[in-house]
Amino acid sequence: MDNVLLPLFSILPILFYLAPFVFMVWFLLKFLKIQQEKNQILKNISDKLDHLNNNHSET
Repeated sequence: MDNVLLPLFSILPILFYLAPFVFMVWFLLKFLKIQQEKNQILKNISDKLDHLNNNHSET
């Protein structure tokens, strides 16, 4: 029984070292995706405002 648990415990520190890096990469990718969506929404709003301003200036 002890022979089975020993390799599992030796992998545990490696996982603790890799977990923060994996989390940081996931967080950065998620953050970039959210920022990209926000930029797209702001661009749509800006385009609509420009369209409204152009219509008002023609009249």
